[in-house]
Amino acid sequence: MKPFAQEPALTERVRDAILGAIVDGTFRTGERLAQEDLAQRLGVSRQPVSHALNLLKEQGILVELGRKGLTVAPIEAERLHQLYAVRGRMDALAAGLAARRVKAGDAPADILREIEGLIAEQNDPKRAGGLARWVETDVAFHIAIYRLSANPVIEEMARPQWVHFRRSMQASLEQPETHGPVWKQHKAIFSAIRAGDPVAAERLALEHAEHAADRTSAWLKAGEKKRGGLQK
Repeated sequence: MKPFAQEPALTERVRDAILGAIVDGTFRTGERLAQEDLAQRLGVSRQPVSHALNLLKEQGILVELGRKGLTVAPIEAERLHQLYAVRGRMDALAAGLAARRVKAGDAPADILREIEGLIAEQNDPKRAGGLARWVETDVAFHIAIYRLSANPVIEEMARPQWVHFRRSMQASLEQPETHGPVWKQHKAIFSAIRAGDPVAAERLALEHAEHAADRTSAWLKAGEKKRGGLQK
């Protein structure tokens, strides 16, 4: 008999591998995700692949592709705005709590150094890296702020939606001119946290999320309009 612990763990690893391929652009909307192909690529049986695909479908990350199976769900501008509306409030809460910890002298030095390192890297053109690294450091910055807040519920609530945010970050950061402004905003948020100013930290974090929503939604709507015109 197969131990119960192995199947869930393997399914999670397969799911994470598929998610990674979606985020880095390997799998795109309209491309069929075939169980046989995925199983062969990952060197596993079809069962954990089937379970992983079902989990991703339940999360809204995959959708039906007619009778052909599943494909990556499109990023819809309206849905993205809804997600950012919630995330903006969570980011603001996290930034305010983090600033209060700094003011009280309770902020862990290792997390502060981590954030400083990310900001220094992404404000140095020679170290910033390419698109994949931009997305990775952007996610790392926000998760570090969550950890600095000392409220684990914030990260727990945000975690299921990060795949959608990572995809939106990728779509936005594919336009190189957005990278610099994004990290200037990150630096301003962290400066307010470092100064122990929760009011400014909350305001800047909320504005950052709102700017991201507006910028990415506009880009997505332009793409939707363009595709609609081509279909006529």
